[in-house]
Amino acid sequence: MYIISNKQMENIISYIEAWKDGVQVEEKDTRTYNKVRLANILVKKLKAKQPLSKPELSESLKKNLRDLK
Repeated sequence: MYIISNKQMENIISYIEAWKDGVQVEEKDTRTYNKVRLANILVKKLKAKQPLSKPELSESLKKNLRDLK
């Protein structure tokens, strides 16, 4: 699990979308096609995530730390 800021998440999404737009998929190039397909799935998943407020983040971290012990 990683914790990133909302701005970092926005940057990651924009970088992935820029990469997808710059890639040319040829008809027989299944590797590149699959990379673009997975990038689309990742962007959808990232956009579906809801940002946590600071109090929620603190409580979530405390709970996870207790669970690790």
